[in-house]
Amino acid sequence: MLCTVLALLLTTACTDRRPAPTVEPYVISRDGGGQLISAEADRARLVAWGGLVEIRGYCASACVIFTTMPNACVGPKARIGFHGSNVNLGPIGNQQMARYLRGEAKQKYLDDWQFVPPTEMHWIMAAEYQKLDPGIKFCTPWRPKQ
Repeated sequence: MLCTVLALLLTTACTDRRPAPTVEPYVISRDGGGQLISAEADRARLVAWGGLVEIRGYCASACVIFTTMPNACVGPKARIGFHGSNVNLGPIGNQQMARYLRGEAKQKYLDDWQFVPPTEMHWIMAAEYQKLDPGIKFCTPWRPKQ
């Protein structure tokens, strides 16, 4: 109970929350991340919503946890950015981030990318990311409405 209240207080106090989904697809684009606890709350809301979530442009830092949602796809030209957390206390920080990664992407994060300083970024393209995590789904190419 105490954990639930604490989590609720922490997520409502965060100022970098993403807007609630209102239309499908919900597009995440040019997202530099932010606080991981905010991204976790947003991820839970987007998974519960269930509509298509498209990740386009670049997605870095805490944004990466959206790429592994069951209702998410990644634009084939997207760039994905990784770095280590600036806070690492037991399960908080790098281990917290790693929980959302899968396959070789998770292993690369644990072996290498978590050691990239928080002020820097290790970038990979969507195609390389999908090779490291075959569960990553590509979005269909975006076309403007006619």
